[in-house]
Amino acid sequence: MKGAKPALQTRSQQTRDKLVAALERLLRQKAFEQISVAEIAQEAGVSVGAVYNRFENKDAFIPVLFELYKARLDDHAADQTAEAETDADESLRGVLRRSLRVGARFIAREAHLMRAVHLYARIRPDLIGEGWEEITETARQSLAALYDHFDADITQRDRERAVETLAYFLNTALIEAGLYPDLGPPAPRGLSLEALAEELADFAWGYLTAPRA
Repeated sequence: MKGAKPALQTRSQQTRDKLVAALERLLRQKAFEQISVAEIAQEAGVSVGAVYNRFENKDAFIPVLFELYKARLDDHAADQTAEAETDADESLRGVLRRSLRVGARFIAREAHLMRAVHLYARIRPDLIGEGWEEITETARQSLAALYDHFDADITQRDRERAVETLAYFLNTALIEAGLYPDLGPPAPRGLSLEALAEELADFAWGYLTAPRA
């Protein structure tokens, strides 16, 4: 793992875990770039030297945060499955609404973590490697599977274009609203992120099923 030094002893691993937990708490309060190594040490109750014993610099936390994010993304997949089992609406529109609703909950819950890895996946991809593209490809595959399952209902016959368009539209809109509400265009007034997700699902459904010449 880039920059993170191997934890060879139980006590060393415990210190490392305390530092990561401390950083996550701080991320709920402010952005990664605004947090200093000294603040991480203070929040964890250790010396600054203890931080550098485990991490070469602050950026070395990014791969660790990314691994934490991926682990929670796996849990999110389990949430998707659980909700599918309790949802009787298996229409294309219903599945889109359910999937985006669960996705919105995940973003709201993990926004503090996602902001750091989402930004660094773009400005310092060397810290994350190919992991972000793997996540993006998994999202594309899920949309492709949805397209194939509801092929008879879909009027947009260019499968590749439909998948790429939906991946861009849905991810961009939800991530923009969920991670950067103060930086990007304001979300529709009066809508929670989950309610916005359902509206976006209806846009996606209309795009896939609209009558075409």
